[in-house]
Amino acid sequence: MQIGDLAGKLVLFKFSEEIRIDLPLFQIYKDEVWAAVTGVDNEGIWIENPAYELGVWWDEKGDLIPPNKQVKEKVKTNILIPWRYIKALMSVEDERFQKAKNEILPGFKDYK
Repeated sequence: MQIGDLAGKLVLFKFSEEIRIDLPLFQIYKDEVWAAVTGVDNEGIWIENPAYELGVWWDEKGDLIPPNKQVKEKVKTNILIPWRYIKALMSVEDERFQKAKNEILPGFKDYK
């Protein structure tokens, strides 16, 4: 398998110790996570968090919402993990382990 072949697949990531302290910023709570790969480039691998909890600061008109009325919503995000922080990757060739057709993916919730 080539690294480029991982795009669009569900992959198990094992991160290096040096990035562990920064992972909670991306709502990754362990140094291992299953994630869908959304892209591969020279800098690293892009992974998807389908349910990142983000505070909504602006309304539909672009006006700032007062802090006491802001709410958190789950949004789909893409996170770049630089190559130097990836210790190991695992891809499963069985079709049942490929990217799910819905928004519920293991990893970001199951590994909290």
